[in-house]
Amino acid sequence: MDRLKGQTAVITGAASGIGKGIALAFAREGAQVAVADIDTARGEATAQEIRQAGGQAIFTRTDVTKPESVAKMTQAVMDAFGRITILCNNTGDAVEARRSIRIVELTDSEWNETFDLGLKSIHNCCRCIIPHMIDSGGGSIVNISSIAGTAPAFSAAFSAMKAGVIAITRALAVQYADDNIRANCICPGAIRTPGGISAAKQGIYAGINNDRIRLIERFGTPEDVANAAVFLASEESSYITATSLAVDGGMLALVSNIPPRTLDSVPKRAKRPPKGN
Repeated sequence: MDRLKGQTAVITGAASGIGKGIALAFAREGAQVAVADIDTARGEATAQEIRQAGGQAIFTRTDVTKPESVAKMTQAVMDAFGRITILCNNTGDAVEARRSIRIVELTDSEWNETFDLGLKSIHNCCRCIIPHMIDSGGGSIVNISSIAGTAPAFSAAFSAMKAGVIAITRALAVQYADDNIRANCICPGAIRTPGGISAAKQGIYAGINNDRIRLIERFGTPEDVANAAVFLASEESSYITATSLAVDGGMLALVSNIPPRTLDSVPKRAKRPPKGN
């Protein structure tokens, strides 16, 4: 506990799923939390859950694709808490995987929405929040990418966008190292969220036995990602920047289903011929 005591964190997309898990974990570790989301009802509920548990939280309705909305959110956080030291960029949507859309079927609006929500949002938030981090003496940026960003599969736009998240994370780490700002990203695998499970049933996971696509035989949870985010936001990771951390149950290590572990599945070595005289 108290690993983030004295810190103020902004988490985008924090009304549900991974973002909510991160917001709750940051609050449990002592951070003041700003829940930023376009979903007012669930965003308010997340902030209220934090307050009921004894934490400090506000909700600010934010459309991260619009600079003016992000600027308004940033000012609301500064008015409430006076500083921002942690930024977690968490928005993104795997529309292709959920709908099994191939690139020739992907509309301009779906392509643009994918990149606006996943990459333009990071630009908008960093542009508003980094100056306040600098004024506070530094901070930590934690971006949520995906294993699709390192091992692209079905989703063309989503994979390209998530690869961009990894690239922008490294650039942020280089650009603001002298300001005592670290930037890292997390690459989740199959996480048990409403959006994640619907995506896992089709698209990149279509026809795959989902019980055998991970070395750790369970789906991930928002808490699994949140634990990694707490580490990367805290001083425990003070010598870590510009890196990507997979939280995927070992999915990246697998290129096919794991065969059953039986003696019959182990190939027998051929006997060597006897040596001649």
